[in-house]
This record gives sequence, structure tokens and C-alpha cells, in this order.
Amino acid sequence: MAEGKKLLKMTGITLAVYFALKYLLPYVVPFLIAIILVRLLDPLAGRIQRRLHLKKEVVAAGLMAVAVVLLGSGFYWLYRVLMEQIRKIAGNFDLYYSGFCGVIEECCEMAGRSFGVPSEDLEELIYAGIDHAASQIRVYLVPGVVNYSFRYLKKLADAGVFLLMIFVSAVLLMKDYDEMKQKLQKYDWYQKCRRIAGRMWKQGGMYLKAQGIIIGIVTLLCTGGLWLLGNPYFLLLGIVIGLTDALPFIGTGTLLIPIAVYLIFQRKYQLALGYGALFLVTYVAREFLEPKLIGGKLGIYPFVMVAVVYAGLYLYGPAGVALGPVSLLLILEIWGECERG
Repeated sequence: MAEGKKLLKMTGITLAVYFALKYLLPYVVPFLIAIILVRLLDPLAGRIQRRLHLKKEVVAAGLMAVAVVLLGSGFYWLYRVLMEQIRKIAGNFDLYYSGFCGVIEECCEMAGRSFGVPSEDLEELIYAGIDHAASQIRVYLVPGVVNYSFRYLKKLADAGVFLLMIFVSAVLLMKDYDEMKQKLQKYDWYQKCRRIAGRMWKQGGMYLKAQGIIIGIVTLLCTGGLWLLGNPYFLLLGIVIGLTDALPFIGTGTLLIPIAVYLIFQRKYQLALGYGALFLVTYVAREFLEPKLIGGKLGIYPFVMVAVVYAGLYLYGPAGVALGPVSLLLILEIWGECERG
């Protein structure tokens, strides 16, 4: 009977966490970000306030404004470099397409010799599929970009409102932060929520920090390796490969191995060996760093973490990379708090 009650309680907690993160979180995200910003800025803002005798909310607004300028400048530089590399790809598209067609022809010839099928028939089948995909892009994607351009502008406006809401909420919260904490101290539910939030802050922050370190190192390795290999799109490809490496069952090999195979067909064996070596370096780096930075410190086996990330992607979409592990940690912390009474 007791086991049944525990199972029922765990099921209730799991469903509550899922529905809260799936349906409630999107409406409270700016306020949660504001709370996190205030918690991070409060010690520094307090020291600056005592030294300059300014209001804490004014100090917080100044700190956030400086951070926005610095981050905005960095993102603007990154945007310009990436756009330049994307323009280069568009300008050389015909060259890459002809090389791709050459690889297809060689593959079809090899398959034809192996299976006794005319290579011309295979080429015709493959090119028919490519032409169909291209026609679908012309029919659906291009008109969609034109027809939904207003929606894109609306999304941009929504992003501006979102950032403004975070800024205003953080400034207003900083103004009354100390007083609000004192008044909430007398409530038992607040103490429980605070203990859960504190442990989540430590555990979740550790996980996100570890993932950020791993993604950053893999991205730097990819960017530096592609630059040494003479790839003109080293920054764009390095960022894309670094981000895809964070997704389970994908990794850096999703892009690096096909490039190496393409170079083999182009008879550029040394360059292909370089891309293969870059894949091995990034793979070993993640395999070495992930257990040390994530699995061991969280007390969760790496296999379980991968399963949780996969489930998160299925339940929450792309945000599940972060929300999957957060859900697991939140369920465990709420369960532990309920067991302690």
C-alpha cells in the first residue's frame, strides 16, 4: 500500500513538472530570467551601491545596459562574419553542386559495377529525387518567405518586447528585492521552494555550465581545425558542428565524415585525412569531458542523461536539450523535499 502511494505521488510530481514546463513556462520565462539576473547582480550591485551611494535599481540598470552593449557588439561582429561566409557559399553554389554531381556519378558507377545495374539508370533516379526536392522548395519555401514576412517581423517585435520585459522586471525586482525576501521568510512554502530552488540552482547551473564548456571547447576545436585545413567557412561550419554535437546521436561526425568522404572522391586524400582526424579529436574531447563534467558531478549516469535529453527533445522540442535534464532534477528535488516533510 505504501509503495502504491509513493508511486502515485511520484506520478503526480512528474505530471505536474511536465505540464508546468510545457505549458506554464513560456508565459513566465521573462520573469524567471529577471529573478536569475537579480540574484546574480545583487552582490555586485550592493557593493557598488555602498561605494557610490546610488539606488540599487539604478546600479542594476547600468550593469545590464553595459552587458547589453558588450553582448550586442559581439553578436553584431559574429553576425557580419557569418553573413559574409554565407554569401561566399551562395556565390560558389554552382561549383559545389558540380562537385556533388561528380561524386554522385562516381558512386553510381561503383554501384553499377558491383550490382550489375546500369549507372545511367541510377543517376537518373537520384537526379529525379533532387529535382523533386528542388521543385518542392520553389513551390512551398519561397512563397512562404514572401507570404509570411509579416509574421517574421512580428516575431522580431515579440523578441524586442521580451527583452524589454526582462529589463523592466529586473529593475523593479531589484528595487524591492531585500524587502520581499524578508517578508517571504515567514512562509513555510517559501522555505521549501527556496531549498528546492537552491539545490536546482547548484545542480542545474552545474549541468548547464558543463554543457556550455563542452560545446565551447568542441566549437573552438572545430573552428580552429577548419581554419588550419583552409576551409573558407571555418567560423560558420565550426559553430554549426559545435551546436549539433550537443544533440544526442548526432555529433560532429554528421558533417565532418560526409565532407571527408566527399574529399576522398575528389582524390584529396590528405585533406580528407585532416577532416577525419578533426572528427576523432572532437569525439575524444567530448567522450573525455562529458563524464567528468556532467555525469559524475550530478550523480546521474551518462546513459541516463542521454536518455533524458532524448526524451526532452521528444516532449519539449529543441528546448528539451536543456528542459529534459531540468525536469529530471526538478522531479528528484521535489520528491526529496516531500520525503523530508
